[in-house]
Amino acid sequence: MSTLSFTQSENARLEALSFIKKSIPATLWNKHAHEVQQLKQTCLQHPLFQLPILTRLSNQTLSLEQLKFIHINYFTAIVKNFTDTLSMVIYQALQLENHENIHEVDRIHAKAYARYLLSLNLIDELGFNTYKLSLSSPARSHLVYFMDLLKLLQVNPLDQKQVVTEAYDLNQFNHPHLPSYNNLLLILACAELQVIKYSEALRINLEKYDVQFTYGYYACHGVVDHSEKLANDDNHEDDIWALLTQSYRSSQQHSYEQLLGQYLQLWQNFWSKMDTLTA
Repeated sequence: MSTLSFTQSENARLEALSFIKKSIPATLWNKHAHEVQQLKQTCLQHPLFQLPILTRLSNQTLSLEQLKFIHINYFTAIVKNFTDTLSMVIYQALQLENHENIHEVDRIHAKAYARYLLSLNLIDELGFNTYKLSLSSPARSHLVYFMDLLKLLQVNPLDQKQVVTEAYDLNQFNHPHLPSYNNLLLILACAELQVIKYSEALRINLEKYDVQFTYGYYACHGVVDHSEKLANDDNHEDDIWALLTQSYRSSQQHSYEQLLGQYLQLWQNFWSKMDTLTA
């Protein structure tokens, strides 16, 4: 297979984003872009992103045992089921076929373009190397990488005795929202922001004990720098916000705000519990 198969994906990604923007009237796009930006700012300004545990992790103050405890809980909270949610939003893109925002002539196409962008996120999660296809492997999927990390940390992912209620609450939160394309997009966008912020802090603290802990899973998360680390979280996050702008319904603004508030609160509860139990 040609080595160009995936190295051209960035151009195709920009093509998809251009289509998405042009698929709805410009006035509607501009209105929605402002409203979606407000949601993103609400997320970024949430106390979740100013919790003391972020400073503690960045200062490498947590012990290895404390980090093990956090990782078994983080596995339950998000890592185990992230691709489940991502796969479901790809399916629910079928709702774009009849979406009133989108120009009628573009509605069938819209499903394909949305799925392309979301699939870039999914194949990243599933272990495809978008710069060198021959290096792709399910063994390099983020889920398997995380389980490899747990093994390296001598943590059994099937041992749930240390898993707190706050982790289970996050694990179950997505279930009632699986039928809603927009709700899933909003949850995923917020989840990406959380992953970027907390993964970096966790990586820094783990590095204190063994650089091996920062390979695999923690080489896949963060911002795009076009290095061998292949972190694409900021691209994926931007793509999800763009898709939400396309399908946003102003009449549902209050419900979006409520959903975001609930999800952020669960993450704040989770990381506050991690902070308390590792104090």
